[in-house]
Amino acid sequence: MTISVDPSSYPSTAIKADELQRVSTIAVRYLARRDYSRLELYQRLVAKGFQDAVINQVLEELQMQGYQCDERFADMFIRSRVNAGDGPFKIKIALRGKGICDSLALAVFDKLNIDWFERVQAVKSKRFGEAVSQDVQEVSKQIRYLKNKGFYQDHINAVMAGAY
Repeated sequence: MTISVDPSSYPSTAIKADELQRVSTIAVRYLARRDYSRLELYQRLVAKGFQDAVINQVLEELQMQGYQCDERFADMFIRSRVNAGDGPFKIKIALRGKGICDSLALAVFDKLNIDWFERVQAVKSKRFGEAVSQDVQEVSKQIRYLKNKGFYQDHINAVMAGAY
């Protein structure tokens, strides 16, 4: 799969067509393996030693052609992290680190319509079993575990009280 980069559409004459094509080829190779956020792709290309101007132009072109999409990346990322047992808080923090703004993350969360009470129950059951513990130390251990997984306190309280 190759994309066409038209060097004449770029204002800077300092950018050579072969460098644009090289950056484009490398970026498409990355995207062929998995989706990347724009920031991740930018960081990988900077690490290869390419100029910012070249990278930004190629990334714009990739977005216009639909090869790179932050919304698609966020959707894939959230689904994988939910399947790994992570909660919404931990996922949002990870998305911020990948350059995804909170508004986009919230839009994708809404689109996916995840039942977090069901997810926290599944994570608790997988780790600690179905029974509601009466031991204070055990309950504290379970609450700490679920908080570290990124679930909000109201989700944890509902599951710990056996309400869900």
